[in-house]
Amino acid sequence: MLNQYTQRIISNPWPWLLGLASLQFFFFLGEHTFWDIDEPINAVCAREMFLAGNWLVPMFNDELRTGKPILTYWLMLSSYSVFGVSEFSARLPSALCITLLGLVITYFGRRLLDAQSGLIAGLLFMTSLHMTVMARAATPDAIFLLTLCTGLLAGLCYCVEDMRPKRMLMLAYVCFGLATLAKGPVSLLMPGLILLAYLLLTRQLNQWRQFHIGQGLIIMLLLALPWYSTVWLLTDGEWVQRFLFTDNIGRFLAPMEGHKGFPGYYLLTVLLGLFPWSGLLIGSLIHAPWRPSLLRLNPMRAFLLCWIVTFFIFFTVARTQLPNYMLPIYPALALLIAMWIRDAESSNMRRYLLWGAGLLAGGMLICGGIALQMQWPGDGIYALTFLPVCLAVLAAIRWRALTAPLLGGGMLILVLTLVSWVLPGLNQHKVSQQLGTAATAAGFGDHQLATYKYFQPSLLYYHGGKLPVLHNFDALSDWLKSGQAVVMPQSSLTELPADMQAQVHIHSQGFGMYARRELILLSFPISE
Repeated sequence: MLNQYTQRIISNPWPWLLGLASLQFFFFLGEHTFWDIDEPINAVCAREMFLAGNWLVPMFNDELRTGKPILTYWLMLSSYSVFGVSEFSARLPSALCITLLGLVITYFGRRLLDAQSGLIAGLLFMTSLHMTVMARAATPDAIFLLTLCTGLLAGLCYCVEDMRPKRMLMLAYVCFGLATLAKGPVSLLMPGLILLAYLLLTRQLNQWRQFHIGQGLIIMLLLALPWYSTVWLLTDGEWVQRFLFTDNIGRFLAPMEGHKGFPGYYLLTVLLGLFPWSGLLIGSLIHAPWRPSLLRLNPMRAFLLCWIVTFFIFFTVARTQLPNYMLPIYPALALLIAMWIRDAESSNMRRYLLWGAGLLAGGMLICGGIALQMQWPGDGIYALTFLPVCLAVLAAIRWRALTAPLLGGGMLILVLTLVSWVLPGLNQHKVSQQLGTAATAAGFGDHQLATYKYFQPSLLYYHGGKLPVLHNFDALSDWLKSGQAVVMPQSSLTELPADMQAQVHIHSQGFGMYARRELILLSFPISE
């Protein structure tokens, strides 16, 4: 009976994958406030564009927002148009994109390997910790992953299938053009480097003409150039120049916003991101045939390794390092692991799986609980979120045949507990909503709130309008004397003269999670 049930899922996995996504990605999607800084920056940018009827120039706090191109904002604007402005509608495009990419990975896995391996690859991708986080975040990463990785998978088909279906190559170029609207020039650079590495490894460099690069460039330019040209004209070139030279070349040459790495940084982040399947990655890498002569016998494995290694090398060299820079390798890792599972001995595979999941789950349960308790006494209990995976590991030791289903079920319980209990519970430590709501309730409108020696994008989202940042005492004094409100660190209150300190009215206060200090919302009464 179990085999018949399993075969039914393998033969038609799509409704089961969609059902999984509805719980893994969409359940309680908008039930907790934004995390600074990326989520509210993107949500505010889309809201400002939405309210202004502007679908072309990204704006944040009435200034150009050059961090990312337009495609993410088009999706958010569409979501806002249908569902209104909210945390749910800002995150909805990410959930949809990661769901769709999971289905795409399953399709290509079935096409290039077999039905069971395709399903395994899709499940590994959709149930990994990092993908779950990305599906629930209002960031540009999900649409970038969908477009870039679909293009790479289509390119993989063109490289390894005997007939070299040209429609797959054209699909790849269309996806890379769209990815350029989601992330920028890296969407063209990385596929080119991966293809070069693959052709060199497989000694096929003389076949580069078969990839019709000229046609591909035309397709990509037709998709991306109209918007880049338009935003150049609308901003006199400022948006494009800042985006290319500061947000791309600048990030590569120097660490921005303190984002530095350390030796092994990306390996550690990927192992954590693949949780609870991290052990499978270690096993598949240890037992992979790394010799070039053996890789040439398996073009698919060669392409996937070129995909993974190219990203690792490129972003390890880059001075700015972030965990999300490794997101595009997750589809390749899922397929590589599925290939190893297909060929490995079940006992060997199970050993890696249980050790990886057990050590990481136990470590996050203990270390996470200690860290939470030290940061916010009483909140250490939230680390129990990882307990279902720990119990699943123990159960799998007893019922070995159910190892993967038990870990998958434990991960699903972890996610549901996280989004329905932990994240709403942590809202109390994110003070921006409290301060923004208090300012609105006190009668301070969209342009009557400023900040002093403090700024978080979430405060702008939860209050609205424009949020000026005051940089000196004179500006602070003038702002308060005009009858407007300020959010500032409580420690900066001593900068006001004693007579002003005695008269200011504190409307709300709370400890800022990101500011790591007490914040206050205050105003100065205006004499009649």
